[in-house]
This record gives sequence, structure tokens and C-alpha cells, in this order.
Amino acid sequence: MSIIDFYHRHRRKIIGLGFTMAIPAGLIAALMTMAITGPSEDAMRTAAIALDAYYSDNPPNGVWEYQGVRIVDDKRIVVDVHVSVVPHATVIESRNNRIRYSYMKLACPSANQMVENWTDDVLVWINLNFHGKTLIEGACPKQKQGALFVS
Repeated sequence: MSIIDFYHRHRRKIIGLGFTMAIPAGLIAALMTMAITGPSEDAMRTAAIALDAYYSDNPPNGVWEYQGVRIVDDKRIVVDVHVSVVPHATVIESRNNRIRYSYMKLACPSANQMVENWTDDVLVWINLNFHGKTLIEGACPKQKQGALFVS
């Protein structure tokens, strides 16, 4: 007996079994997506205010221009940074993505700052640009529990 013959003989049972397995699996998947929640809107706004205050007092890399903070989606806050020093921008632009990411991390908030307490569950995303052209954008690395901040 081949697979095709087996299917033709038992197709109603196979289809019924498929529905029997698919419906609970779909319900479990739906419940799991509902259970996974990001930070609340208030936490996002608080983190955005903390980042705004931090960058207003501490310009990224000391000389770059902080342009603003915006909440993009449920777990991501984007910090727009303008590289105002032309030699910095040309060096960053001429490097590969891995080294650009290292330069982008210079704009991330320091680990020893109070802002880390407010941005614990939030992904801080840096958009490094030069006169409207995006040099690189990426996420700031998270501080690991019990480890040093890798920045």
C-alpha cells in the first residue's frame, strides 16, 4: 500500500485530525502572543523623557548634536543624532558596518547614568545621520546583569 492509497482511504480521518490539532495550536499561539507584553505607554513616555533630559545635558560623543527622541513602536525609542563634525562624518561614512556600529555606540547613554533605570525594558535605537543622510542606525547594547557594560 502506497502513501497515496493510504491517504485516499483515510483522508477524512487525516483532515479531521489536522483540524483537531490545528485549532488548539492556534489558540495556544494566540494566548502566548497576548501574554507577551512590552512596556506600557507610561513607561515608554517616562523613558523618552529620561533620555531627552540625559541627551540635553550630555551631547552624544561630546560634540555631536542631539536632535530629539521619538517613540516608534511598542518597545523602541529612537534617538536622532546629527554628526556635526565633518571629519567625524567622513570617517564614519568610509568605514564598514561593524566599525560604524562602534561609532554609533558612542552616542548610546552611559551605563552609570540614571537613565538606565528608566530604559530597562525599552530598546534604545540610535539614528546617526549627517545632513539628512543616515550613516547608521542600530540598537544600543543592553547592560547585562552582574556584568560590565559593553559599549
